[in-house]
Amino acid sequence: MSLESLSDKTWDNLGVMFGFIACSAIARQVVHEWRIPERSSVSLWFVVGFLLVYMFWFLYGLRFARRGIWLPNVIAAGLQIVFALIIVAKA
Repeated sequence: MSLESLSDKTWDNLGVMFGFIACSAIARQVVHEWRIPERSSVSLWFVVGFLLVYMFWFLYGLRFARRGIWLPNVIAAGLQIVFALIIVAKA
């Protein structure tokens, strides 16, 4: 079975599925950061850097109408914004 044998719809569905798995990892980190009372050990620049990457891939997915790219990345970008806000609030 070659990669070309999978339909575009299958690729989009796989992109959404794996993207949601990745977003759940980000969400877990955000919840952890929210729950610990100590100042964050995560660099704000690290979080902002990933936010920029997620925003790029969100826009790329919109541009090429690829739900498997834009949907998970807009969610990841939103999670990164929440993550950054938590870090700033704890600083």
